[in-house]
Amino acid sequence: MSPKAVNPAGGDRVVLVASAGANEPRPVLTEAARKILLDAANSGNASPQGSGNSSVALVSAADGADSREIVLTPRRADGSLEHGLQRPSLIERNVQAVADAVAATVAARPGLDLLGGIDAAVRGVAPGRLVVVSSGLSTAGAFDLRQVGWDAQPATVADQLAAKNALPHLENWHVLFTGIGSVAGAQPPLPGPAHDKLLQYWQAICARAKAAGCDFDDKRVAAQPPLATVATPVVPVPGVTSVAGPAGRISTTVSDSALGFTGDSAVLSPGALELLRALAGSITAAGRSDAVIVRGYAADPPGSTVAGRQALADLRARVVSDALREAGVRQPVDAAGVGTQPGRTAMAGGRFDETAAAAMRRVEITY
Repeated sequence: MSPKAVNPAGGDRVVLVASAGANEPRPVLTEAARKILLDAANSGNASPQGSGNSSVALVSAADGADSREIVLTPRRADGSLEHGLQRPSLIERNVQAVADAVAATVAARPGLDLLGGIDAAVRGVAPGRLVVVSSGLSTAGAFDLRQVGWDAQPATVADQLAAKNALPHLENWHVLFTGIGSVAGAQPPLPGPAHDKLLQYWQAICARAKAAGCDFDDKRVAAQPPLATVATPVVPVPGVTSVAGPAGRISTTVSDSALGFTGDSAVLSPGALELLRALAGSITAAGRSDAVIVRGYAADPPGSTVAGRQALADLRARVVSDALREAGVRQPVDAAGVGTQPGRTAMAGGRFDETAAAAMRRVEITY
């Protein structure tokens, strides 16, 4: 990606990078990101007259396919600074123009090289504020999560990237990440431990890149369907798989380990509730009106009965469907238990295999 040709003289610069892929919701600005833009629009660093020295927002697609420059400083028709009654409305108009530009950003290339996209966006620009609107699930370049996995040490990953000269140039930049872990399409939602590790990776990368500050905005926003249609790789996550089926419907299987179900339990763990909130966002972003199908499954431990396993599977399906509704799913939900899947058993050689049983305890959600 080639650096931008931007004259950084005068005013403040806010750089916004959006990945906007097919496997994440349409990018939107959080209130924290909007405040950064408002502060820049109100900056005293702009020239009093219309000399071009204004605060500016630079909006870029992470894959370099699109970039826009939007002036934030409110000015009158003669170019002088606006200090009158219209100032707040003009600033809001300019900030909304940035929000619209971010929402209209669309990935045009397969894969996400977020490190490269960040570096290209800030090169040639005087350090200021950087807003990264992305799931953070990088699948290209030096930081490919499909290769890094979920068990690496974040500091080690950052050191390895530094040794390859693959880190973005963030010296003196104040960085805000938004949307980390927010997914859509065929990308499985992240269980709590994977989401936490993703944050740790980006924290370590940002710090190792010598940024002046690295903040993460976890505030959830209403998920909108992605605009991108280019094929996007999926990052595997532990305990959750998603498969695209006929007519574009997605079937997501959430394992016992991700839901927290054990033995005859139908109680969701706190981490499972967070995962299901993320899945609800994917369901909303899919924009479909047909019913969400939830099916529960149970293992067959010694002493269990067909009726008991059916009741447990029903309860697990209802618990998950209730959590999805609470998280904002408005489509009809068809929840039911399958019991023990025909042809599967956790009994091997007359002994109960807990590993096999854990694989049998799961819930499948199709939307």
